[in-house]
Amino acid sequence: MRLLISDLSTGTLRWTFILSTLGLAALLTLAAAQARPKSKVFPYPVYKRTLPNGLDVIVIETPEFKNVLSYNTLVLAGSRNETEPGKTGLAHLFEHILFRHRFQGRDGGYQDLVEKLGAHNNAWTWFDVTFYHPLTFTSNLTGRKTAAESLPGLIELESSRFKALDFTEEIFKTETGAVLGEYRRLASFPSLKLEERLVALMFPHHPYGHTTIGYYEDVLAMPNHYEAARKFYDTYYRPNNCVLIIAGDVRARDVFPLVERYYRDWTPKPVPEVKPTGEPPRKEQREHIPWDADVAPLVWVAYRMPAFRPGTTESAVAELLQELLVSEAAPLYKKLRYEKQTVSSLQFEEGSQGFESFDPRVLIVSAQLYKDKFAQRGPAYFDEVIQDIIAGIDELKHFSQQKDARSQLETIKSKYRYDFLASLSSPAVIAQTFAWYYRFDRDPAVFEKLLDSVQRLTPEDIDRFAQAHFVPENRVVLTLAYEKK
Repeated sequence: MRLLISDLSTGTLRWTFILSTLGLAALLTLAAAQARPKSKVFPYPVYKRTLPNGLDVIVIETPEFKNVLSYNTLVLAGSRNETEPGKTGLAHLFEHILFRHRFQGRDGGYQDLVEKLGAHNNAWTWFDVTFYHPLTFTSNLTGRKTAAESLPGLIELESSRFKALDFTEEIFKTETGAVLGEYRRLASFPSLKLEERLVALMFPHHPYGHTTIGYYEDVLAMPNHYEAARKFYDTYYRPNNCVLIIAGDVRARDVFPLVERYYRDWTPKPVPEVKPTGEPPRKEQREHIPWDADVAPLVWVAYRMPAFRPGTTESAVAELLQELLVSEAAPLYKKLRYEKQTVSSLQFEEGSQGFESFDPRVLIVSAQLYKDKFAQRGPAYFDEVIQDIIAGIDELKHFSQQKDARSQLETIKSKYRYDFLASLSSPAVIAQTFAWYYRFDRDPAVFEKLLDSVQRLTPEDIDRFAQAHFVPENRVVLTLAYEKK
């Protein structure tokens, strides 16, 4: 899914309270806490502080969502950090294993207690990051006693599994089996095969060259990689490589002392950099993939995109590409979907969220074709759709010369801004979208930078972006169709 976020602002920290609660030493560690004037577009304050061990802590106060608590941990490691040959898929594996944490040494201890708190608990893994996002009541942040037992709070449970994950080799092997099952389920869809070939062709010298779930042969061999998996956790699950985002009906003045108490003994460690081992291909690449199930033919036209940097002109253009190319108002969409009726759908493939990434990644325009037309026309049908998609993308190279280009762009920018704000419908969404963009520069003002950069765009900026990046040497074209064995 694409993430749309809004501007967030911070209020004023109550230093007297902090001083009396934490003492002078703790106050000094709070020097990094930032307070900014309220945003013009977003009503909720955002507070930031960084613990001495490097853990960034963000508190977003949304009191209108009564007794709702979204508790989020962003780990700045995903499949991009799987650099050892034969060991892909470990980031996704650990997303599974963290739910099996043996809290206080008891099998199933963590998950059992989370369920007793009535929390909705989930996570996801991506190329750059892994994101954990339990959702519960504000009253569950700290522990409580019931008639039957004393329950720890969510902050104690979450800090425990990130600081000192407890799992056995048996648990590890059980979860590798779960991942294998997940791979086999995904492999029944053509999109996984297409993505595997696409990233392998486009990024042969970078860990972006394998999917998040990993190579099939590596997933099969996972049960034998217990020590490598432990090393991955030990390397990347460190406070200086994580961001804690707490959003909801909370107060920063109450949350910061609790975070200090439960996370201050989490030991930091230098995190290795990810470095490509060679240059990406500089030529157009095309492949056809046969499929043994009777599915609608698919076309993917993909381009290598620049690394995302919030506030820059190039990244602002990237934010508008969905509206420019595959929205129902886009000329390319109208041509293929309605005028020529050569495709039944035209969209950015899910992997296209990758162009908001640490390193250059990929934009994927995905078209689903009609089975009956392909049966009549064969490869010529593929060729026509591919040519039309490339031509439609190339039109952006001269966007400024189109009729009413400036007014069109102003309409698109306005729509982007309002969609951006309207998407923030809950503390959970606010926290996730904040994390998605904050990770680049760790700047609480990132949304203001992003929205301002979009607002400054001119038609000529669209021209320059398309001329620089939508070129044949950055392009991979894939087709897939049913072929009876």
